[in-house]
Formats: sequence, C-alpha cells, structure tokens
Amino acid sequence: MSGDEFKLINEKIGPIAAVALLIGTAVGMSIFIVPTQMAVVAGPSIIVAILLSIIPMVLGILLLLQLGGAIPVAGGAYVYASRLVGPYWGFLGVAVPIMSVWAYILFAALGFAEYVPVFADLPTLLSVYLLLGAFLVFNYVGVRLAANVQIVLVCLLMAAMVTFIAGGLTSFDVSNFQPLFPEGEGEPFADSYAPFFLAAVTLYIPFQGFAMIIEIGEELENPAKNIPRVLAAGMTLVAVLTIGIIVALIGAVPWQEIIGEDGEPVEGGLAAVAEGIMPGWAIAFVAFGALVAAATTTNTLYTSYSRTIMRAARDEVIPGFFAGISDRFGTPNRALLLLAAPPLLIAPLTGPLDGILAVDVLDWLVTITVTGIFISFMISGVALWNLPKIFPDRYEYSFYKLPMPVLKVVAVGNVIVSAIFMVFVALGAPTALGVQFGWIALVSLLYVYRIRTYGEEGEDLRDKMALLHKHESIGSSDTDSGD
Repeated sequence: MSGDEFKLINEKIGPIAAVALLIGTAVGMSIFIVPTQMAVVAGPSIIVAILLSIIPMVLGILLLLQLGGAIPVAGGAYVYASRLVGPYWGFLGVAVPIMSVWAYILFAALGFAEYVPVFADLPTLLSVYLLLGAFLVFNYVGVRLAANVQIVLVCLLMAAMVTFIAGGLTSFDVSNFQPLFPEGEGEPFADSYAPFFLAAVTLYIPFQGFAMIIEIGEELENPAKNIPRVLAAGMTLVAVLTIGIIVALIGAVPWQEIIGEDGEPVEGGLAAVAEGIMPGWAIAFVAFGALVAAATTTNTLYTSYSRTIMRAARDEVIPGFFAGISDRFGTPNRALLLLAAPPLLIAPLTGPLDGILAVDVLDWLVTITVTGIFISFMISGVALWNLPKIFPDRYEYSFYKLPMPVLKVVAVGNVIVSAIFMVFVALGAPTALGVQFGWIALVSLLYVYRIRTYGEEGEDLRDKMALLHKHESIGSSDTDSGD
C-alpha cells in the first residue's frame, strides 16, 4: 500500500454529534470524583483553581483551533507532529497518545465498575468487559451509530450534572467559602498554596479531552469551518458545567464534611456528597450520571484515537494492515481492535497491581494518561510554531487564523505549561512517568527498525511522513506546497 492507495471513511458526522463526542471526552468520570478529591486537598480555593485552569485550557483550545482549521485530517496529533516537527516526533505522536488512551480506557472502565454496584450486583471484571465490549461494537458498526449513541448519553450526562448543580444551589451557604485558603495563615507559601496549585493542575486535566476533535477531522462535515465551531461550543458548555459543579459542591457542603474517617475523600464522589441535601431519586440520577460519563469517555476514545492508528498505518509507520476499512461497515475495524485489545487483556491484572503499586491503580492510570497527553501537547506546540513556515498557504487561508504574535505565544505557552504540569502530576506517581519514558525508549527502537527496514528496500519512510495525502487538501489552496 502506498500513496493514497487506501479506502477512506465515507460516513460523516455533523457538528452536534461532534460536540457530543467532545463533551464526552472532556467531561468524563473525573468530574464526578475529582472535585471532591480536590476539595479535601485545597478546600474552597478550588473555586479559584478551576478559574485558573481555564487559562491553559484557552491556550490548548487556540492551538487546536489553528492546527485543526489549517489541516483538518484524521489522526491530527500524528499528522501535525510528523509533517510540522519531524518524522521521529510523528512516530511519538502516535505511540505516546495511544499508550495514554489505553490507560484512560482502562481507567474509565474500572471507574464504571465501581459505580455499577449502586444499581446491580455484578463482578468488577464483568462490568469492565460489558462497557468496553459494548462500545467496541458500536464503533465497529459505524461512526454515525457511535455518534448518535453519544448524543443520547451526553444529554443524560449533562442532565445529571445540572441535577447536582440545582440540588447544591438549594442548600447554598456562602459561609462555606470562608476561609478561601484554609491552610494559608501563618505557614510558608509553599506549604500553604501547594494544594491550591495541585487542584488547578488536576482540574485542568479533563480539558485536555478537547484534543479529540483533531483526530476525527476528515469525518466531520465541513471540518475546516466546523472544528472551530465545535471547539467553541464544547468549551463553553464544559467550562460552565464544571464551574457550576464546583460552586454547588462547596456552597452546599462544608469541605471538612467531605473528608471520610480515614482522612480520604468520602467514597462515591458527588453522589456521596449529595446525600442529605438532595432527594433519593436525584442522588441515584447523579450516580447514574457517573456511569454514563464512563460510557461517553470510552465511546469517544474508541471513535477518535482509532483514527490516529489508521492514519499512521496509511503511511506504514505502523503496519499498513491497520489502515484497513471494513467493506461492510466503513469503519477502521483493525485499528479499533488494536486500540481495544490491550485494556481488555490487562483488566484482569489490575487487582494484583493495586497491591504492588505505591498508589491506587486508578491514580496510576490517570498519571500515565495525562503525562502522555502533556507530551503530545508539547509536540503540538512546536508543530504550531512551525505551521506558517512549512505550510504557509494553509496558515494564510485557514478558516481560523491566529495573528503571528498570538500564534507564537500560544505555541510557547502550550510547551511550557504542558512541561510544568507534567512534572507536577508525575510527582504523585513517578513510576507512571517512568512507564511513559520506558515506552518512548521502546518505540524509538521500533522507529529505527522501521526506517532501516524500508531503507533496505530502497524506500525512505521519512518521505511518506513529510507530505499530506491528496484527499487532505481540505481548506488549502491549490498551490499549497505540502500537497
């Protein structure tokens, strides 16, 4: 398989479905757990922390707007890294995010299994397999089916979030916000405000989910115009709902009451906090929302990052076998199976891992996930910096164009923020960062092997990783030097 000798995905999804996919990634199970965890750590200051986390979120959104508007393709992270930074970085641009997605899929499934007993007595492993298997089937059958299912699930998810917000506001007490920094008086700055900065970093993490929009570029209707619109709509909804959840949480319950007898946050996240301030049906619906959140996350990860694998396989960076599209369903079925298999195989091992790791296995999986995404954002920041130089026409005529000074600030800002946040997150589970760097070392050896193998056959794989394919001319002029 060479050049453009591969089958394309013909099904398209509209902007509403794309917004649903975006929200499903950015507002996953973490919104039902993280706010209570951070309230225990930082108290009422998480109100300020979430507002602070919006700053790096905006930097990330602007990066995605410019890259997605200029080069709207499937597997965006891989394409931007390989075409705008270099072949090796393109290789990392597929390997590192996929490692992170494997961890995040498993995290979502295990989180789902923790909430299932509220409604049904099922073994943990069975719950994991039911979730992962169901959404693998939805995505295997068709992106439109997966997108339609996502719209329904996201409506339920937002309804559960609004239910918590409304219930919390009925018990709102402004005195719960005092003092804003509970440990801030009479202590060194580092000891007083470190929990606050940890909260800002942690609350920012879900906002990285917006990156999924650049992975499905070519399947979105009119992607050059709709990527910016989808990002704007998704960012607004996610920011408003997230801030609403945190304000309602702190306003309704004194943060000290969120601490369990063991000094840890009460189990059950928002659903547990809702007891005593909401009726039983509302508590059940919030708990149901957590299940739905895990489902939406799983669905979106399958939909978006299978395209990353497919796009890299089109260049034969990984075996071209994984670029295959199902003749019956028109989906990247082989890439989907590669994305789904590792979490399914590793799931039975998570119990023993809980006893081996120095941290909870869910926290460990999250650390692997977010460190990988931060690495990907650092590479994308460099890609954004290089965009006007390497593809000047795509930058000049993109639907959404950042002024050059702003582009440089956004590019550098994403690299710096991602590097700092990655280190901050990894402090809690350094072995997870070690796994990431071990994975990078392993795939780097694989990259060298692929380059040498192609070189022995008289081909330079790096040439394939430098040019855009013919169908990827959306939004560019005919004279674009990269086509």
